[in-house]
Amino acid sequence: MAIKKVAIYCRKSREADDKTTTSIDGQANSLIELCEKRGYVYDLYSETGSSQEWDRPEFQKLLSKIKHYEYDAIVCTEQSRLTRNTKHYEEVKEIMIKSGCVLVTPTSMTDYTNEDQMFSGDIIALIEKREWQTTRKRLMRGSRESAKKGNWMGKKVPFGYRYNRDTKNLEIVPEDAEIIVRMFNEYVSGKSTTTIAYDFTNAGITNMQWSSSSVARMIANVVYAGHSSYGRTKQYKQDGKRVTERTSTEDQILIKEAHQPIVPQELFDMAQRIRNERNSRPAALKVGKHTFSGLVRCGVCGNIHSFQNAHGKKRITSCRTRTYKDDGTYTTCTNGGAYVDDFKTLFHEYFAQYVEQLEQYIHLMTDDEVQNFDEEIKRREKQIEKLNKDIKRVQQGFVMEIFTPDEARKQIASFKEQIASLEEQIEEMTAENKMSEHDKVSARLENMRRFLTHGDNIPENEANDILREFIDTIIYTKEENGINLKIIMKE
Repeated sequence: MAIKKVAIYCRKSREADDKTTTSIDGQANSLIELCEKRGYVYDLYSETGSSQEWDRPEFQKLLSKIKHYEYDAIVCTEQSRLTRNTKHYEEVKEIMIKSGCVLVTPTSMTDYTNEDQMFSGDIIALIEKREWQTTRKRLMRGSRESAKKGNWMGKKVPFGYRYNRDTKNLEIVPEDAEIIVRMFNEYVSGKSTTTIAYDFTNAGITNMQWSSSSVARMIANVVYAGHSSYGRTKQYKQDGKRVTERTSTEDQILIKEAHQPIVPQELFDMAQRIRNERNSRPAALKVGKHTFSGLVRCGVCGNIHSFQNAHGKKRITSCRTRTYKDDGTYTTCTNGGAYVDDFKTLFHEYFAQYVEQLEQYIHLMTDDEVQNFDEEIKRREKQIEKLNKDIKRVQQGFVMEIFTPDEARKQIASFKEQIASLEEQIEEMTAENKMSEHDKVSARLENMRRFLTHGDNIPENEANDILREFIDTIIYTKEENGINLKIIMKE
């Protein structure tokens, strides 16, 4: 077959230590030279990503254009640049067969419609997969040996540190380290991870997203005591999903005093003792996720209230958060507890008032934004219709010899690219379900009504998910004459 228009594809593995992987620039330069020598017209696609990943952006863009018959061949340094995954290789091969596209490398050309050439490609795929598995094992052994020497081998540098490429280790970032020390001190003083995350978020401490789970991970991370841990978890894919699993103790590597600590060992140990105490609460206090989990905040000290089972009923526990003074003494929060049923009755009363206000507000809204959204879709559809007419005009011009083959091909390719872009915009707008303000409030109101009407029949974990959609927190205070609530709604 005559090859005219081709796609050059270059890929570099994310594994920086993979010395067998040619650099992106090196691949591109050699392949561009090859195309120019053979007179190919080319487009260049390059990216960094694993040969096992299917959803590489440039790779998917390339496959999409091949499906639309825009290229005669893919040009790459070797077949493995496309994929080393057996299942993905079969999918790529099928796409290329259907579109009549061949694979060109510096040393060969593979037409997958030819049985002999397809067989050779299948053999190469098996060999390259075996090579990848061997390389991966070698990299894992090298990483473990490097970790044993105290080098930092984590993929993500912990907040409070920066990575020094020369020493292959961590260095303290002073301004961030102060935040970590403050976090540990507040945790040891009696604050929960939820309260710390809430306080840090409201205070605008750094641009990172603070959450109870992220604070808990930091408190438990031995890196802040100056130690390095490697191999605590392993990841693998199961049924198409990435699974993270904790490894056995013998497979883990702990290097003590691997770098400068941010938190003194004594403070770190104290935090771990408190963490273990909190995690070993009596069974009576271990209430699973329920309707108001993580939403009820103490109106006196700001801490998140926990729940317990008492005499067959759920209770909001009395707040016993300790606030420590400089002399080591402390005061205990005095906010009392209450039965969840009593709390729920008052909450429903307050919540119903908010829903009524929202219903009045939605009646005042217009559907202008809905109309604007529909108009945007129609405008793009008209543009696509016009571009299709332009393609036919160019094709007719080619037949009438108004355009040369090269001119016609370039113009049609440009029009098709514009059409693809517009179709993608329409697809994204539809997929993301970009609703008007009226639609958003209506959907929100529908869930609120559902909770008020059927709340007792909805599973508690589902009811909690519904409330979290529109409630930020519920400020709770137990007073002499009863319960006082303030519901803070999300914007």
